[in-house]
Amino acid sequence: MMMEDLELLEAKYQGTVARSREALELDFSIRYGDRMSLMLNEALKVYFLDLDSKVKVRRTIVDEMGYRIDNLVKARLSSLNLNLNPILITWYYIGNGEHVDRLRELLGMAGQRISIDDYVKGGFLMRIDKSTVIIPEYLAGYLSKVDPPPQLDSSSIVYGNIDNPMFMVTLETIARNLKPIDGFIRAFYGKGIRDALTSGLLNQLAKLHNDEVLVNPLIDLRSLRLGLARAKNTRARVIKHSLSMYGKYIFDREIYCGVNYMFTYSSRSLVVYLCPWTPHYKLIISKHYGVRSLIVLGIRFRESMVDFLNSEKDRRPSLSKVMFVTFDQAVGSIHAIYQSESRNLMDDALDILYETNYNITEVTY
Repeated sequence: MMMEDLELLEAKYQGTVARSREALELDFSIRYGDRMSLMLNEALKVYFLDLDSKVKVRRTIVDEMGYRIDNLVKARLSSLNLNLNPILITWYYIGNGEHVDRLRELLGMAGQRISIDDYVKGGFLMRIDKSTVIIPEYLAGYLSKVDPPPQLDSSSIVYGNIDNPMFMVTLETIARNLKPIDGFIRAFYGKGIRDALTSGLLNQLAKLHNDEVLVNPLIDLRSLRLGLARAKNTRARVIKHSLSMYGKYIFDREIYCGVNYMFTYSSRSLVVYLCPWTPHYKLIISKHYGVRSLIVLGIRFRESMVDFLNSEKDRRPSLSKVMFVTFDQAVGSIHAIYQSESRNLMDDALDILYETNYNITEVTY
C-alpha cells in the first residue's frame, strides 16, 4: 500500500474517532500541511456518519492498516527525529484517551519531556477533541513488538526511604488509595499528605496536579503495595523483638500492620499493633473493638499527638482502651500516651514497656 493511501486511511480513521471538527482541523494542519483540505474533506465524510457506521468503517481501517503500518511509522520516527518511549509508556502504563495537560505531567514524571504537536504530526497521537488525545488502535501491533520501558524498582523506592516516616506514610496513602484523617496525619507526622506532595518530598514518584494525585506511570502499584507490606512486616518484627514481646504474631494485610496477640502477667488479653508507620488509626482501633490494645508507632513523639487524641476523646469512646506508643529506637525512648482515667486498665501493659531497656515517658490526656 502506497504512503499516500495509508495517510488517507489515517485521516479517515481520525474522522471516525473525533468528537469535534476543531480537533480534525487542528491536527490536520500540523500533519498534512498543504494537503489539509483534501484530507479534511475525506475525514468529514466519515465524521458525519452515524455511530454504527463509524464503528464499521473504523474496524475496516484498523484491519487494513494493522499489517502495513510499519513503513509509515519508521519513516516518521526518522524524519521527525522522535523517540518512541513516550508513546510506549502511554500505551502500556497510562492508557488511552488522556487530557493533554495530564499526559504531559505523567510523561514528565517518567522522564519524558514531549511536544504533543510533534507526536500529532507523526500520527502517534490524535486529538479527539480540543484537549484530549488518543493513540490510534491500529498501532497496537507495531507497539506490541517493542518492549515497554522498564518500571521502577518498588523495593528500592521503599527501602531507600524507609527511615523517613512522612515519606512512607504518604507513599502508603497513595499506593493503597487511602483517605486518612488529615488531623491525625498532621498531629503524628508533622504535616499533611497534601503538604508532603506539594513540598516535592516524593519528587517524581507522585505529585499534585489540579487537585489530583498523579503517580509516576513507571510505578507498578501492585508491586509497590507488596513492597510496603514486606517492609512493614520486617520492621514490625524488629519492633516486637526490640520490646521483647512474647505472644502470637501475624501481619494483617487489611490494616497493613503487625499484630501481636498476648496475655499480660495478670492474665488479661492485650492486642499490640506494631506499625512502623500508618496513615490511619480508626480502622486499627475498630479491628478488635473494645479489646485493650497498644498501637506502637516507630516515630518520634510530638505534643500535637496529645492534642489530637484529646480532641478525639469524646467522639471515640473506644480510645479509653487504647494506648499509643511512640518508639524512637534511635534515641532509645518510648512515650506511652493514654487517657488518665485508664491508668488502672493499662497498668500491666505499662509493666511490659518498663521491662525494656528504653527510657519510658508516660503522657496522659
